[in-house]
This record gives sequence, C-alpha cells and structure tokens, in this order.
Amino acid sequence: MKLPVLVLGFALIGGLAQAGEPQDPVVTLMKVADGIEGNSEATDYFDEVLLNSIYSKSFSQVYRMAALSDQLLDLQGFMTGQDEVVVSQDPCEMKDLKIVAGKAKGAVVPVEVFFDVSSCWGNKPDMTQPALRFHVVQEDGHYVIDNFWNSDYQNGDPATSVKARFASLVKDNVDMMVKGVGGEE
Repeated sequence: MKLPVLVLGFALIGGLAQAGEPQDPVVTLMKVADGIEGNSEATDYFDEVLLNSIYSKSFSQVYRMAALSDQLLDLQGFMTGQDEVVVSQDPCEMKDLKIVAGKAKGAVVPVEVFFDVSSCWGNKPDMTQPALRFHVVQEDGHYVIDNFWNSDYQNGDPATSVKARFASLVKDNVDMMVKGVGGEE
C-alpha cells in the first residue's frame, strides 16, 4: 500500500515540477530581449527554439502564418515594422528589469514586465506602469505565453494584442495576394 502512494506522490511532484512558474516563459523571452550575448540560445523573439517552447500552440501558429505570408509576398521580414518586445528602434541597454506574475484569472495568469531602455537618451520611463503585459497559460504540463501587449492593454482586450496584430497581418497579406500587389485581381 505504501509503494503506490509513494509512486503517486512522485508523479504529482513531477507534474508540479514540470509546470514551473507562470513567469518562466517571460523570463526566457526577456533573456533574448536584454541583448546580452550568450544569455539565450535563441537568436530572435520568435525563432523556432522559442516558438516550440515558450509560446502556446495558438500563438506560434498565428506567428508562423504571418511570417509565411510575409515571406510569400517578399516583404523582407518587416512584419509589424517594430520590435514587438522592447518597442524601440534604438534601445539603451536594458536595466531595472522586473517580472511580476499576478493572480490567475481562470486559466490565464497575467504577467507584467517593467524595464528601462530609454534613460540613456534622457527619457525617464514610467516604472509604475508595465512596459509589457503577458497572458500565460498551461499547455502540455508547462506554462507558455498565449498572448501579450506592448500597448493598449485595455483590460486584456485580445483585439489590441500582438497576437491580433499578427493575425491581422495574415489577413491583410492574403487579401493582397488575392487582389495582387497592384490591388487588381
């Protein structure tokens, strides 16, 4: 009787250990964003290493569709035209990084990220407001980023998220393919 209980206990502990902490995928992403050489094996926020490990299947599929439609139109990878994580064309070295996981709301754990990438230019960032807001969910036994916002959070309105921006790009690019680059069918 003690052996099955012991095995069940190890199975439960293993499941909890596999889940990690809600902020773990965000910490991994921010290691890429901080720009420190060798801090991450990933080379981009959305490379295959990260798409297969820290993002939800849904987010990864939407991103891949946007990247493929961009590639098919030879738009040269500009996608949204901005850095979706740091949201700066010429950022300073990242400092004062703080990642805070909030209380779960249903299946979603909100994670807020605060950082400074503008003070070297004489700008004082508002460190009372998060620069990024993530919705993290559990998928296949571990936490993953399902969506995030770099502006216009509006209480988590999906329509204002980065994931929605990528989905909109897919639609716009497919519309362009249907109409032709010159706008004619």
